[in-house]
Amino acid sequence: MKISDVRVFDGERVLPHRDVVIHDGVIAQVTETAGTAETAGTPGDVDGRGRTLLPGLFDAHVHLAPDPDAALRLLAGSGVTTALDMFSGGEALDRMVRLKEADPPHLAAARTAGTGATAPGSMLEKLAGQPLPAVERPADADAWVDARLREGADYIKIIYDEREGGPLSLATVTALVRAAHDRGVLVVAHTLAEQPAREAVAAGVDGLVHLFVGEAVGDDFGLFAADHGVFVVPTLIVLRGLCGHRPYEHLAADRRLAGRVARSRPPIPVRPADPSRNHLYAAATGALRQLASAGVPVLAGTDTGLPTAALGVFGYGATLHGELELLVDAGLTPVQALAAATSAPARAFGLTDRGLIRPGMRADLVLVDGDPTRDVRDTRDLVAVWKRGGGLDLTEPGG
Repeated sequence: MKISDVRVFDGERVLPHRDVVIHDGVIAQVTETAGTAETAGTPGDVDGRGRTLLPGLFDAHVHLAPDPDAALRLLAGSGVTTALDMFSGGEALDRMVRLKEADPPHLAAARTAGTGATAPGSMLEKLAGQPLPAVERPADADAWVDARLREGADYIKIIYDEREGGPLSLATVTALVRAAHDRGVLVVAHTLAEQPAREAVAAGVDGLVHLFVGEAVGDDFGLFAADHGVFVVPTLIVLRGLCGHRPYEHLAADRRLAGRVARSRPPIPVRPADPSRNHLYAAATGALRQLASAGVPVLAGTDTGLPTAALGVFGYGATLHGELELLVDAGLTPVQALAAATSAPARAFGLTDRGLIRPGMRADLVLVDGDPTRDVRDTRDLVAVWKRGGGLDLTEPGG
């Protein structure tokens, strides 16, 4: 199959007038379109004129439980071909491990942190309604990490947040980081305040899977993160919810996303808007601008799933398109935001076969009308999605 005379965002750069050839599920060629463009005439070929071809998108922070199949179908139908799950256990985790191995063509590919590290009696344990495999002291770290890897975790997530109740000690966080790194595994941290974020970074985590809320951010936060070599998943869409905004209405009002939002809306009461909290969003946007200026890798993720439904964060896949708009509103260029959903997460999580449009890479691709490198909202104008070269039926539920 050939996609002809298309504008390519290859994960890093904009390449006008390109022909992209796909063979056996892999990108075979990316060449300049020769001469006057002609509409693709070979059966199966695609006319790319006036359109943009992107690598398959990532959502670098989702929660796929309790129904990974349904969530991954909705993600794929929105152009998100790889999802990074950030807390799962039990049957949902078992299912995710099987799906990772099978990599079905109609579902987004998944990687998972499995069960995150919490202290005994944490708020997450109370929400789960059952005991979680907690970490009581630094001496437990090696055995705890080994247990998560046996269950199928691809990376380790640490919950280091005083709001969760019964927070882990910093010594335990440091021990978990060492245990994971000794086994060659990435470690990410959940924090929602600046001081714990700094402590987790200093303890050696590889990435933060949230920014934080507050009236302001320290002037050196971006340089601090850069000096420690971390990546950051801002999850602006959920932080806006914590700060009293209602992102659900914003997404549902866009005709290109409304159906996807409605199909995946869980039956959970939504927290009312609270304008008195809106000023607390300043820390997140200020920190993001610092990170971008300091060259810290920024990854697009949404925290979509049941834990955030009450904040109005609905719609697997739809929320990723909303997050891209928020990243640009906060100061990234559209190209930087698109990189945050393609090459940056692929590089950060070591998925070297995707995230770029180059020969030899997986043919996980998204074709959209318009030019999202100028107006990032054009990612919502989906024309086609391919996973390993196979086209998804976007008329199906979730598509």
